[in-house]
Amino acid sequence: MDETRRSLIKGMLTGGTLLAFGVPAVTQATSISQTLFNSTQNCQLLLGNTPIDEAFAKGTQAAFVHHANYRQGTLPVFKLENELLTSPLHIVDLLTQSRNMRWIAVMDHGSAAIFTELVRNLEGRLLSLGSHMSASGNDAIFSMRHVWTTASPVYSAGGLLASLLSQGQHDFSIVENFLEQAEVDGVMKGSSLEEFSSYWLAEQPATHLHCAGISPLEASQLIGWNVSENWKSVLSRDDQSPIIEQGQAAARATIEHPRFDNWVEAIGYAVVATALGMGAHQHSCSSRVFVNRSTQRYPDHQELSGKHFVSFVIDV
Repeated sequence: MDETRRSLIKGMLTGGTLLAFGVPAVTQATSISQTLFNSTQNCQLLLGNTPIDEAFAKGTQAAFVHHANYRQGTLPVFKLENELLTSPLHIVDLLTQSRNMRWIAVMDHGSAAIFTELVRNLEGRLLSLGSHMSASGNDAIFSMRHVWTTASPVYSAGGLLASLLSQGQHDFSIVENFLEQAEVDGVMKGSSLEEFSSYWLAEQPATHLHCAGISPLEASQLIGWNVSENWKSVLSRDDQSPIIEQGQAAARATIEHPRFDNWVEAIGYAVVATALGMGAHQHSCSSRVFVNRSTQRYPDHQELSGKHFVSFVIDV
């Protein structure tokens, strides 16, 4: 597909495609791992022939191997070449034969729009859709930007990705918008990420902001939100009750995630880890943002600057 045609259908991904899916048919009270029937045979990776396929796949395989309940080798992979353009019926057949399958995929914007439309026609369920991009140079507001539209916080990968990227001294913004709020305790607690301070918006309590190295006022301005001074700070970790601290410490002790030098690998890991039920920091909210301002420039970021791609998790 030439660049002109790709540009014309880019808008489908975050516009028409989401509207066509509507609110995904998810069960809020059901854990993500339960929907997979505890079987690796219900999960596959789809690579859309992009320059970052190898790095993304490396991160996804790390998550697959790392998960305690999944010990059956590697995550099955299906690689696209030009099938979406030359043999779309082949992809339709593939989806038809993969009922009760969860697809974790990475593509460019144009290919992702076509694929999600095929899934919609098969009454698939879009659980998460993320747009990821990097930029270099002193004029870049953030080295990396991530924007997710997700069925509910249960399917959120943003908190896990924030913990992975902050370990590598990346500066980034992660914006998550949830179509439904999870049925969990409505009282916001501080992020279990020690580097981040947590805030909620007084006039919109379901809007949460987690900042590191930047004020909430500046962070909300840089991500394009309406600037507000009514950010209310959540109690610091030192002020939280022992019960809360013990619960967060137990969660961290239960799952220890590896460190990644490559930011694309970290995204692959976070997306698959969440799809397999290893997500973290899943509070009930309608919108949530993680903003990290680092004083360092990471070498790997320079190598992969100017990359942009889409990740998504879909059930068929």
